[in-house]
Amino acid sequence: MWRFGIVVGLALSGCAAEQGVVGSGAASPRVEVARPSGRSYPLDRLRRSSHGTAASCPRLELRRFRGDTLQFLPSVRVVEPFRERLLEFERVVREVSQRVYSRPPSAILVAASYGCRSVRGKQLRLSEHALGNAIDIAGFRFSPLAKGKSAAGAPALSAGFDVRVDQHWRGRGSALRRRHSRFLHELTAALVKHDTFRTLLGPAHRDHSDHFHFDMAPEHYVDL
Repeated sequence: MWRFGIVVGLALSGCAAEQGVVGSGAASPRVEVARPSGRSYPLDRLRRSSHGTAASCPRLELRRFRGDTLQFLPSVRVVEPFRERLLEFERVVREVSQRVYSRPPSAILVAASYGCRSVRGKQLRLSEHALGNAIDIAGFRFSPLAKGKSAAGAPALSAGFDVRVDQHWRGRGSALRRRHSRFLHELTAALVKHDTFRTLLGPAHRDHSDHFHFDMAPEHYVDL
């Protein structure tokens, strides 16, 4: 199992129970100081303090986004700068899925997007979800191949299937389950490499056993 732990300051991720705690398994993840991305982001200076009330969530121009080349299921509500990161996310998903499955998924399964709330365990700090600046991903859906087509090397892949974080991250069991795990690990590695998001959380992080959390908080924090 691959695990990343990259910390620069404290990320402002919304679904994390506590930032600054890296990993929860028996083996400690590798911890490194990441280089700054070298690029500014429109929400970097936005106030994150919540004053302990949901009413302190800022008024934002949110956009409904259903995806460009891939479908987000259900559709998400995000700010425009984060929509641009989701377009890059789609590109990376397609690239990795072509390498692993020789086809892209038909849908990205969304667990959460916009929500006016504080960071769990830190009531005085707004979640990036409250800024329309985060997304939680439960998995990916691949539709059945058209009649007469088959998936090279794995006939079972011709049928429709889901790849889910909670079921396939650890890659135990059949060769098919290990392939699904390879897809999830190669995808997150590619997202880190391309600096698609600043915060990437997964099963190594508390309360993330069944989804990935991606956001564009001002600092880098990666714990998968």
